[in-house]
Amino acid sequence: MARLGLNRGLLAALVSLGSPVAIAEWLPEHHEAEIGVATAVRLHGDDQVTQKAVYLKFSLEDAWDSGYYKAKGRARYDFRYDGNNPYSAQARDDYRATADWRHLYWGLYVGDGELTVGWQQVVWGRADELRVLDQINPLDYREGVIGLLEDSRIAVPMIRLVQPVAEWELEALVITDFVKNQAPAVGSEFDAPIFATPDPQMFVVDSRPGYDGHSGFGYGASANGRIGTVDVSFVALNARQQDPVYAVEGQTEEGLIRLERQFPRYSMGGASVAIDAGHSIVVRSEVAYFDNWRVTNPYRAYGSDQTAMTKSLLGVDYLLRDWLISTQWQHQRLLDWQPGMVQDKRDDLFTVSAEGSQFQDRLKTRLVFGMSPPAQDDSFVQGIFTYKPVDWLKLGLEVDVFFGKPDRQFGAYANRDQVRLSAGYLF
Repeated sequence: MARLGLNRGLLAALVSLGSPVAIAEWLPEHHEAEIGVATAVRLHGDDQVTQKAVYLKFSLEDAWDSGYYKAKGRARYDFRYDGNNPYSAQARDDYRATADWRHLYWGLYVGDGELTVGWQQVVWGRADELRVLDQINPLDYREGVIGLLEDSRIAVPMIRLVQPVAEWELEALVITDFVKNQAPAVGSEFDAPIFATPDPQMFVVDSRPGYDGHSGFGYGASANGRIGTVDVSFVALNARQQDPVYAVEGQTEEGLIRLERQFPRYSMGGASVAIDAGHSIVVRSEVAYFDNWRVTNPYRAYGSDQTAMTKSLLGVDYLLRDWLISTQWQHQRLLDWQPGMVQDKRDDLFTVSAEGSQFQDRLKTRLVFGMSPPAQDDSFVQGIFTYKPVDWLKLGLEVDVFFGKPDRQFGAYANRDQVRLSAGYLF
């Protein structure tokens, strides 16, 4: 993840700009920023306040005859990690001060298309907050597993070419550095069994190969267009898995199992369709096939298990006045599943969401219910509300409630239901 920074010389230059007129001349054509405060309160147990933060978000854009640039970043300091707190030292280091680029890239117009270079987010597919084709950017799970993908994706450095051809849009990209998913710090508010690393009383991870240079590259292509009245997309990707896989390397003299942490390379091909069924209804589907997918199996004598994997999704969107109501079913299956694999043979996820705006778009609401069957073992309810009483003030409220067993994706947070509040000044 690219880190933000201001050195002393740059800060002095900013101060020396002086008058508002000079500052206005320095700013790009399009600019906006938000500075605010945020807090979060857990609804159960002791030490219920989990966040006391100040934050800054900004977006800059400018263009010229042959190209443009776009920059969007954010920074946060959380005072909850100062002084006495219930979290680990690793969590304090990871959460006290954070900053990243949401994107930072330059664009060059190439005929009717464009070439972009820099840290970017690329979204494939039309799934509502689910990932079937959307595999390019890794995710930051440090704020939990149900954060909006828009806020959770990690921008990665890439070179991307988009070119229209007839009624189609063709895309090719090269990811120039490997970036893995960011798990919550051990001992943090969002640490959970699903992010557990091998037990040091049974295993020793004594090898962690890197993926610098061309070994970390990823390659992708897509084609988006229409066949008759149907919107279609085709995608292909060759990249590295974004979660670690642990391969068995043997045993130590003490009888511990030796592991190597790997991020294996895989290939993925997929397609999506969206059909306007009339009566404000859109039916959409996505299918992806993953080849050479690797899965940890600590019971192997050597290495890790390899299997093909499929992911599919069926969704229906219905527009009801100012509300978009979406229902989705996502299915994942390991085609060559073996006993001992730490990944289930099949995994189903159902979601229902309603998103709308009221009061002349001043209030935006998103309501979500999601579950992996059976619902009582693994489910959540989420409400996100954003209200702008005036143009310069944004108020936020988020409520997250979880149900289920502690070893499941959502159930792991059943005792960590939260309410999040924020207030931001827009300028």
